Amino acid sequence: MEINYKVMRCSCAGIAMSLLFASGIANAETSIIKNPDIQEKSAPKDVAASINKQLKMDQATPMEWPEYVASEATDEKGGDSGSGSMDSQLAPLGANDDAKALYPEAWQAMEKMEKMVVTEELSSSDVGTTSAAKPDLYTGYPANLYSQSWKYHPWRTMGKLYFNKPSGGTSYCSASMLKNNVLLTAAHCVYSRGSGWHSNLVFAPAERYGNKPYGQYNWTSAIVLTNWINVGSRQYDLALVRLSGNPNGMVGNLGYAYGQSFEQSLFSFGYPGNLGSGQYSNTCAAESFKDDTDAIGMGCNMTYGASGGPWLRVFSPYVSGGNQANSVVSGPSKKGTFGQSYVGPRFTSNNFKVLCTSYGCL
Repeated sequence: MEINYKVMRCSCAGIAMSLLFASGIANAETSIIKNPDIQEKSAPKDVAASINKQLKMDQATPMEWPEYVASEATDEKGGDSGSGSMDSQLAPLGANDDAKALYPEAWQAMEKMEKMVVTEELSSSDVGTTSAAKPDLYTGYPANLYSQSWKYHPWRTMGKLYFNKPSGGTSYCSASMLKNNVLLTAAHCVYSRGSGWHSNLVFAPAERYGNKPYGQYNWTSAIVLTNWINVGSRQYDLALVRLSGNPNGMVGNLGYAYGQSFEQSLFSFGYPGNLGSGQYSNTCAAESFKDDTDAIGMGCNMTYGASGGPWLRVFSPYVSGGNQANSVVSGPSKKGTFGQSYVGPRFTSNNFKVLCTSYGCL
């Protein structure tokens, strides 16, 4: 089915934004545009058939990184005013039981696979960062490959974002859940500069080897900063996607933090095609550094496919609290080596807060 995509621009807190929507009525005050072909309360299982017709997930290729564009100059603090944060939240009790009942084949496949992998329990003390805020220094390891990870917090809030590109073909990025069914990813995962908006966006949380233990969720709308379209520097490479169904009820949500320092202890996550062929998520732990104006870098060996994956401060495995998204994977670092460091937008009141205020995820 052909969908007629339109673009709406509005001004919010002095920053222009663009909304992707399909044949809907725009409300400039709320900036919430819904796809009339998607029923907001539809169970994710109901849209699976149409999703499979629109996307060729088994042929999806990792999304490549956009070309480097110099960041716009601001003041030394990054040009933002103020800071804010919110801790993550667990999914409701019984969410795993509900998911297992809804998607029994996926759970059977993943639990069978667990018996083939010898793992040890991870604790927070096992996953420390490096001590120096320098490029190319990191600790990397598989994330939801392990049985204790894929069905627990915060790993199950993260997954693959599939889409069709304007140039043709299906690709994927990484993404993670914020509250109110809002998905966090990179702007280049929803809009390719020079060619336009992506279509048929679908999120599969905690996906591993093609199995989707928490279902798959279609998009209802997406939003990026207009400066991503017009300028394209790393500081603007973040996006939000509104999803149908109720993914938060299955997987919970990450927290967020904006207006923080450039140097922090961070954990980044993604589905890189260069590690495990993108079949499971990976993690890098490192001290971040200033890479450019309002762009932070960290050491990591993930490349294409990791785009949009969250960078977390106050990483807190298995429990509610902490797990604050502070950036997303954008592309290679100016100061580091390709495949050993990457960069993301530093979340500030001028990028993340603007988008999240519009979508109600603060």
